Amino acid sequence: MSFSRLLFASLIAFGLAAYALGAAVLPEDEVKALRDIAKTLGKKDWNFSADPCGGQWGWANPHPVEGSEYAVYCNCTFSNGTICHVTSIVLKNQNLQGSLPPDLSRFPYLQEIDLSRNYLNGTIPREWGATQMVNISLVGNRFTGPIPKEIGKIRTLVNFTVEFNQFSGVLPPELGNLSRLEKLHLTSNKFTGPLPAAFEKLTTLKDFRIGDNQFTGEIPDLIQKWTNLQKLVIQGSGLSGPIPPGIAVLEKMTDLRISDLQGNGTGAPFPPLANMKKLKILILRSCNIIGRIPDFVGEFSGLKTLDLSFNKLEGEIPDSFLGVKQAAYIYLTGNELNGSVPDWIIKDGKSVDLSYNNFRNESSCQQRYINLFGSASMGNVSGRTVPCLRIPPCQKNFKPPSENSSSTGTSVGTVVGIVAAAVVFVFLILGILWWKGCFGQKISMSHGIF
Repeated sequence: MSFSRLLFASLIAFGLAAYALGAAVLPEDEVKALRDIAKTLGKKDWNFSADPCGGQWGWANPHPVEGSEYAVYCNCTFSNGTICHVTSIVLKNQNLQGSLPPDLSRFPYLQEIDLSRNYLNGTIPREWGATQMVNISLVGNRFTGPIPKEIGKIRTLVNFTVEFNQFSGVLPPELGNLSRLEKLHLTSNKFTGPLPAAFEKLTTLKDFRIGDNQFTGEIPDLIQKWTNLQKLVIQGSGLSGPIPPGIAVLEKMTDLRISDLQGNGTGAPFPPLANMKKLKILILRSCNIIGRIPDFVGEFSGLKTLDLSFNKLEGEIPDSFLGVKQAAYIYLTGNELNGSVPDWIIKDGKSVDLSYNNFRNESSCQQRYINLFGSASMGNVSGRTVPCLRIPPCQKNFKPPSENSSSTGTSVGTVVGIVAAAVVFVFLILGILWWKGCFGQKISMSHGIF
């Protein structure tokens, strides 16, 4: 081997050795913390013979399936790239059956823990209040008990999602101290009591969901403080109406869903939503709204879903409603609307539900996509039968297909011809077999056997 080749090989070996000596490593304290957390969560397949920060098998999935991601992420830029620290633990849909580890503070740089869709139980540890996390997601587990007030100390928290669990009790006012919070999802738990007044300080909120709970009291006026709000979901929450007029200032709203408000039956006018020009989903279902549908609803040209069902809306559908004809679904079920159904709904309306109103249907034929079931008036259709049992006649110019008309189906004459030909063919085969004596042989064999 020449001197130049030997020198080159030596330089390569020296470089590899230097890289190995300088490779970033995870401190032993955090490795031990991962071992302890694995026991608490019931995570049995972490590969501790490999580097937790190396993205190797057991620590990360190179081809994650959406909703079942798992990985431990690290930041390895500390001390000139020689030290790593755990920044994120994601274990979605891993069939974990343990409980929440209390000592996440052992990871000083941890920003995220996502344990969605497992079988974990127990409560949220109060010790989590000492962390600097940004994202906490515990969706779809079996957690119980109240939200500890110490969560309000995590001033770095941006997303707190604990939907679809069995949490209970009142919400701690300390959550109002989360000055960076953008997403608060509490849907499908057993929370009680009113929304804390301290929540008015959550001015950075963009997404707030509290449906399917047991809250009490009215929807508070404090929501008008959330001027950055884009999604508001209060469906079956236990809260009562009316919808506060201060909601008018939430101009960034794209998704507004309020339904099943409690109350004593006193109606309230349609909420002032005229400034919500960006709405794509508007659901005000069973909110005890009275009066007419305001013209501004027709100005929501970006709507995909409109549901105003089971209120006490009256009068005719406004002409401005033509502006929402592009919506995929329109539900006006169970109101007191009357008058004629607009022509654009009759001709172009798809997935429009107008059932259980007082519309006057001028057309004698039921339209394909429009549901008018239970409407009190059917135009000129006579008789004393119950409307839902009537079979309205079709238009006079409707003609059933004649026997001589061309169609893609098979005519009766063709079917008869095929059957006759088949019968002749069967008799022909039987005759040939009889002529060759096949039946005689079978009879002789039968006599021989028996």
